[in-house]
Amino acid sequence: MALILSRSDIQRCFTMTDAIAAMRVAFQALSAEQVQMPQRLAVELQDQGAILLMPSVLQTNEEHAFGVKLVTQMPHNLERNLPRSYATILLLDAVTGKTLAVLEGSWLTAVRTGAASGLATDLLAHPDAAVLTLFGAGAQALTQVVAMHTVRPLREVRVVNRSDERYQTLVARLRQVLGESCPTIHRVREAAEALAGASLVVCATSATEPLFHGRDVEVGTHINAIGAFTPAMCELDGETLARARIVVDQREAALIEAGDLLRSLAQGAIAGPETWIELGDLVTGKQPVHQHKQEITVFKSVGLGVQDVAAALQLYQRARAMGIGVEVDV
Repeated sequence: MALILSRSDIQRCFTMTDAIAAMRVAFQALSAEQVQMPQRLAVELQDQGAILLMPSVLQTNEEHAFGVKLVTQMPHNLERNLPRSYATILLLDAVTGKTLAVLEGSWLTAVRTGAASGLATDLLAHPDAAVLTLFGAGAQALTQVVAMHTVRPLREVRVVNRSDERYQTLVARLRQVLGESCPTIHRVREAAEALAGASLVVCATSATEPLFHGRDVEVGTHINAIGAFTPAMCELDGETLARARIVVDQREAALIEAGDLLRSLAQGAIAGPETWIELGDLVTGKQPVHQHKQEITVFKSVGLGVQDVAAALQLYQRARAMGIGVEVDV
């Protein structure tokens, strides 16, 4: 019997702490070459949109699973009062081929994306980092802040975004999710003002031009840049990247999709991918985590299929143990 898990099921049994632990498994396996993961496949649907397919096999001493995430991107859905994107994850046993679960993928993607930033922050940020500057208040903002707060209890969150409605919605949801531990949240109009004194930065936008000047980033800052996942998108300028130690989820994927890095590389602002560090190599200890206190670090993520499989597998196991979800005979 396979398990169907809805968004509400996932929210009941999968915490950010669980998700960060799953990301540790995913990136450790990637570093240990225990993952098979073709690059993202896009299928265009003429004028309607596109379908993205992200397959991955995870095979460690403890875990064996195959998963594929299907993401639809339909721009015209906004005219239909529907979400622009939907995602579904299919999880199978990598040994028998049996279908284990079908999971709602949009929320799980947001959680695992936040969790990857949380893992990078836990490894790279100063232990006392407590002021976060957040660029963007859209779909990824909530889980990014929750992830930061999970690994570095925040004192203050400064939000730089365009929509007052989205800002108010984000504040309400953060207060609901974090409860009494919710930090002070306020909106800041100017990027330079928002960055002054901040030790953590999250960029979660659909920007095609840099969000701030590299000169405004203070020494010792850790930046998670997760919004730009196509060559045409860009959140960070060459000066920021040139000043920073660059960590990526995977060099191969970054060279295809990370618009920030590709633009700065073409301009000669940064060195080549051989100087970029993969997150998994920090997890396994192949690369040192810290170099010096004044170091600026950037985690540039485009999102990997193994993240979905690792998260889905842990979620499936927890849901089974808790008796959550609907069983179906497939």
